[in-house]
Amino acid sequence: MTLPRMTFGLSVLQRRVSGFRSGVVNAFDLDAWRRASTLETVALQLVVREGSASVTLRHVTGTGPDQDLQVLTQDGPGTVRGTPLRIADLEGALLPVVTPSAGAKYEIAFVTDDPPSQPHAHINYIFCTYRRAEYVQRNADVFRDYLRRWRDHAGAAHLTVVDNGSTGPDGLDCGVTADADVSVFANHNTGGAGGFGRGIYESGWGALAHQGFSHVCLLDDDIYLHPEMFARNTAFVRFLRPGFHLGAPMYPTSSPGEMPARSACFGHRYRGSVHPSDTALGVGLDTADLATFVRMDRHPDTTGWWWDCMALEDIHRIGLPYPFFIKMDDVEYGLRLKAAGVELVIPFSFWVLHDDFEEKYSAAMQYFRFRNRWVLLAQQGRLTDAAQFTANWAGLVRNFIATRRYEHAQLLLDAMAHFLQGPDWLLRQEKDILAGIFRIVRHEKNVAMPQPPGGAEVVNGLYPPASARTARLNRLTVNNHFLPLREAVAIDTTRPFAETDCRRGKTVSFWNAGKGVGYTVTRDSRRAGRQMLRLCALQRQLPGALPDLIRRYQERKSHLTSAAFWAEYGHFGAALRLMPSETAAERAMSQELGRLQQAQQPQIARQRAAARSVSAADLMQLNTLRNRHLGRRCFVLGNGPSLKVEDLERLQGEVTFAANKIYLCFDQTSWRPTYYSVEDLLVAQNCRTEIMALNGMTKIFPDHMLSYLPRRPNHIYARWLPPADNRSPHREFSDDLVTGICWGSTITYSMLQMAVHMGFREIYLLGLDHSYVEPPTTEDGALISQGEVNHFHPDYRKPGEKWHMPVLDRLETSYRHAYDHCAARGVRIFNASRFSRLEVFPHADLDAVLNRPPLLSAATEGSAP
Repeated sequence: MTLPRMTFGLSVLQRRVSGFRSGVVNAFDLDAWRRASTLETVALQLVVREGSASVTLRHVTGTGPDQDLQVLTQDGPGTVRGTPLRIADLEGALLPVVTPSAGAKYEIAFVTDDPPSQPHAHINYIFCTYRRAEYVQRNADVFRDYLRRWRDHAGAAHLTVVDNGSTGPDGLDCGVTADADVSVFANHNTGGAGGFGRGIYESGWGALAHQGFSHVCLLDDDIYLHPEMFARNTAFVRFLRPGFHLGAPMYPTSSPGEMPARSACFGHRYRGSVHPSDTALGVGLDTADLATFVRMDRHPDTTGWWWDCMALEDIHRIGLPYPFFIKMDDVEYGLRLKAAGVELVIPFSFWVLHDDFEEKYSAAMQYFRFRNRWVLLAQQGRLTDAAQFTANWAGLVRNFIATRRYEHAQLLLDAMAHFLQGPDWLLRQEKDILAGIFRIVRHEKNVAMPQPPGGAEVVNGLYPPASARTARLNRLTVNNHFLPLREAVAIDTTRPFAETDCRRGKTVSFWNAGKGVGYTVTRDSRRAGRQMLRLCALQRQLPGALPDLIRRYQERKSHLTSAAFWAEYGHFGAALRLMPSETAAERAMSQELGRLQQAQQPQIARQRAAARSVSAADLMQLNTLRNRHLGRRCFVLGNGPSLKVEDLERLQGEVTFAANKIYLCFDQTSWRPTYYSVEDLLVAQNCRTEIMALNGMTKIFPDHMLSYLPRRPNHIYARWLPPADNRSPHREFSDDLVTGICWGSTITYSMLQMAVHMGFREIYLLGLDHSYVEPPTTEDGALISQGEVNHFHPDYRKPGEKWHMPVLDRLETSYRHAYDHCAARGVRIFNASRFSRLEVFPHADLDAVLNRPPLLSAATEGSAP
C-alpha cells in the first residue's frame, strides 16, 4: 500500500476549505481519481504557520468501519507530510480530521509528486449570463482571486463571459471588464444553450482559438464559486484520462462559505420519457455522512451545465450544442458525449452552490422543459408510437387544467403547437416565443408563502369520489370545474397528491412546505373549456404530422450543431443561417480541418505554457546547475550603500550572485556577476529594457517574471512558490531549483536557494546593509522615491519611481530560517558586508576571505574567517 516517502516539491490536488469542516467536500474522492485519472499516489500534507495542529487521515469505504491510516502532528511553524498512498490499493474516500490549538493557522492539502499526464492543459471557463450582473461580477472576481492565489496555474485557466443581455456589439450588460485573463462577448439573447454554444465556438473555432485551449468548462451564472473549486478542477484536468468529462455536484445555497446540510443533485439518469423527469442522483444526502456518498450510484448519464468540463477534442468530434435556448441542452449534449464514448465523472470533492430552484420556479420553465424534451426524443427516433406520445402529452395538459394551473396548461398547448412547426420555425420565432411566454405567466410562479393563505386546508390524499356516479361527473367536469364549489384548499407539493385532491377548490394554493414558497390559482371554467377544445384539435393533428416532423428534426441537427451555424448564431450583425451554405463535400472538408486544428492544440498549449511557465528546457538547465560548484564558496550581493566598486573588482574570478539594478555600476568596472536574478514585479516593470539587454551572465528568474521578462538564450526560469500568507513567520527553503524557489520577501533569500542548489558550502553576503530610509509618499501600496539614499548608486531610485519598502522583521525571519536550514546541511553563511545592521549571520572580514584561495574552505581550517 505504501511507497517511499515523497521528495520536496509537490503538485497540490486539493486544499481543505475550513468552512466546510469534515464534510464531504473536504474528502478526497479515491474512486473518481482512480477511475478517470492517471494519478497513482497521493499524500496528506500539514503546514502550520502559527500554533500547532494534528490531523488524522481517515479512510472511509462505505461498506465497513472507518480506519485511521495516519496522524500528522506539527508543533510550531513547519511542514509535515504523510507517507504516500497508492490509489489502486484503496477504495472510497480519504478524510482529514484536524485538531488545532487555539488560534492556530494552518493549511491541509492532498498532494502528489506524480507527473501529470496533461501538464499543459488550458481551460476556458465559460459563463453565460442574462442580466445577472451581480452574480457574474462576483464570480469573475473569484476567478481572478484564484489566479492570484494559485500562481502556478497562471496560463492554465481563462474566463469567458457571454453576455446575452447585451443591447449591441458594445452594449454589454454584465459589467465585467475584459483583460488578459478574461474575455467578454456581446451576444443576442439566445438562452443558455446559445450563450454556451457561442463560448465554445469562440474557444475552438473563433476569436479565442489561437489560445490553444484543451478544455472548456461551462458554468451557470447564478452560482456561488470559491477559488479552490477552480484549483481542484484544474488539478484534476491535468491528470484526466482521455474519454472523460468532469461534472460537479450541486448544493442549495445556505451561506456561500459554509457547507449545506444536504446535497441537491449529482447528475441525472436519462429515462427517455415524454415527461422530462429524469432520475436525479444523490438528492438530499447528509453532507456529514461521507459513507452515503461513497455508496451512492456514481454513474449518471448527464450533468447540469452549472459545471461541466469537457475536452475540445471531443467537441470537435461530436459537434457543438443544439440551440435549445434553455432546458435540455445539457441533457442532449451529455447523451451525445456518452454515445461517443466520453464518460461522465463527478467527484464529490467538487461542489457548486446554486440558488434554490424552488424559490425562482415559474411555469415558464415548463414550456422549454417539455418542448425541448420532445425535440430531443424526435432526434433520437423515440417518438415512433404516435398514439402513445399523443396520449401522454394530452394527459399532462388535462392534469394541469384539472388542478386549475391554466398557465402551465396553456404553455404545454403552445409548446406542442410550436413543436409541430419544426426546427427552423422555432429558431426564427425565438424572440416572439419568449415574449409570448412571459405574457402568459402572471400568477403561476413561486412567491414567499410561509403558510397556506387564508388558513386553506391542505388536502393531499383527500378521499376519492364517493360513488361511480360522482367519479364520472368529476371526469366530465374536468375535476369539478362546472360545479358550485367555493372552498380554498392547498396542496403540499413536497408530498404526493392526485388531481382529485383539489376537486372542491375554487382557489388552490400550491405550497412547498419545505421552502416556504408557492403560488395560488383560481378556478376559471371558461378558460378550462377553451383549453380542452384546443387540446382536442391538437390531438387530431399530432399523429399525422409526427413522421415528417421527426425526419425534419433529425435532418436539421447536423447543421444546427456545426461550426458554420455557430459562426453567426447570436452574433450582432449576423443573419440567422438555417440552411448550410456549403456542400456535403465542403462540410466534410471543414470538419476535417477542424479536427486537424484540434490535433494541433496540444502543441499550441505546450508552446503557450512554455511562454508563461517553466519549460522542459528550463528543468534540464536547472538539473545541469545542480551541484555544479560543489564544495566551493560564492558571494551573494546586496545593493546597499556599503557595496563598493573596488570590492567588485576584487571579485573577478569568484562565483557571484547579483540582482536588480546591479548593472548601474557596469560602466565603472569590468566585473560581471556569474548569476543574476529579479523577483520584484515593480523592478521588472520599471527596468525591463535594461534587464533584457544584460549579457555575459546566466539569468535565473522565478516564472512569475515571464510576463515581464520573456525568454532569451541566457534566461532560466524556476517555479515560483509563494506562501499562502506572506504575513506568517513560517518559511520554506528549497534545496532544489527544479522544485522551485520559495518566497522569503527578499531576492537575497532566493539567491541563497540558488547557491545551495549549485552545491556551494560557503556563502558570503556582501552589500547587505539591512537599513532603509522610507520616503513619506505612497501610492497604491508602493513607496514613491524622492531621491536615492538606500543603495550603492545615486541613480538607483529616481525621483517619482515606485518601489516596495522591505519589511525588516520579515527579512530577518527569512534570514534566520535560511541560516538554520543551511547549517543543518553543512552550508555556512557569513555576512562579509563592509557595514551591516543584520546580526543573523556571523560576520566575516571581506579582506581576509579574499586573501584566501577560492577553493580553500573555512570549514577545513576549523574557524570562521
